[in-house]
Amino acid sequence: MVSVRTDVEIPFSIIIATSGRVDRLRRLLDSLCSVRGGEEIKPEIIVANNAPDETAARGVEAVVREYEALRGNCCRQIREPLPGKCRAQNKAIPHARAAILIFLDDDVEVTPGWLQAINNFFASNPHAAMQGSILMRDEDRKDPKLYEALERYRTIDFIDYSYPPGADLKTLTGGNIAVRREVFERVGLFDDRLGPGQGGFSEDVEFAQRLLKAGMRIGYEPRAAVYNEIEPNRLTEEYFRIRHERQGRSRLIHKRNSVLTIFPNLIRSVWTFSWYSLMGNERRKYRAKGRYFHYRAMLLEKAKRFKGTRI
Repeated sequence: MVSVRTDVEIPFSIIIATSGRVDRLRRLLDSLCSVRGGEEIKPEIIVANNAPDETAARGVEAVVREYEALRGNCCRQIREPLPGKCRAQNKAIPHARAAILIFLDDDVEVTPGWLQAINNFFASNPHAAMQGSILMRDEDRKDPKLYEALERYRTIDFIDYSYPPGADLKTLTGGNIAVRREVFERVGLFDDRLGPGQGGFSEDVEFAQRLLKAGMRIGYEPRAAVYNEIEPNRLTEEYFRIRHERQGRSRLIHKRNSVLTIFPNLIRSVWTFSWYSLMGNERRKYRAKGRYFHYRAMLLEKAKRFKGTRI
């Protein structure tokens, strides 16, 4: 159970989980200091410091102190030494003072109108949670080789739906979301077995499923936009494999798929990969290839667990 600790003078608590990426965190905090309406809305910023060692943790703490000096006590940190983005976010949530909690990844930068868009969304809509857009920078769109790699691998998350503001969604992508505090009272915190630092993925999808199952709604606000950083090491065959394997293992944690469903999907992915390779359909070929890695990892994990129970 999450205690309700709201402050009418602080409408939003911005929670940023970071694994110690100081330069990226500084860029994000710079962008937060430049948003329109910041002086009037006055959100608090909580950095959930999930750095892997104390040297990196002190680097994060030093950055937070810089911005604390600029913003007063509206910027602070919560230290969580055990690995896991969800674990860090969950530790920060009870310390947040606002009725609406915003979650940002540390490798995004917010656009100038981001905060006002969130403020207007919750003032005008009954939704329990909001998904903001996650965009590619214009200069990245203009690089044909980069764009080709992004289209092939799709290993960096972007959210740029054609839906209007306020449209209902069926899932969440956790790099840029906002959630009413009472949601955590009703459905619990993020599943700390999932997400970066643990299972690797699916923490946002699993949380969205619980929210929807409880009868609550997720709304889309494209004007609450952030830019996502493109890391070249995520646009490789190796990372493509690793990402889909992690997705498979993460899905197994919260879906508990049986071998009777995993094995047929694995065989189907092999067949469709072969077919689309022959047809020269690059996008569908990589989609099938990702599904192969996904289901293969699930099957291997199942075998590992079965072996462990036999010992």
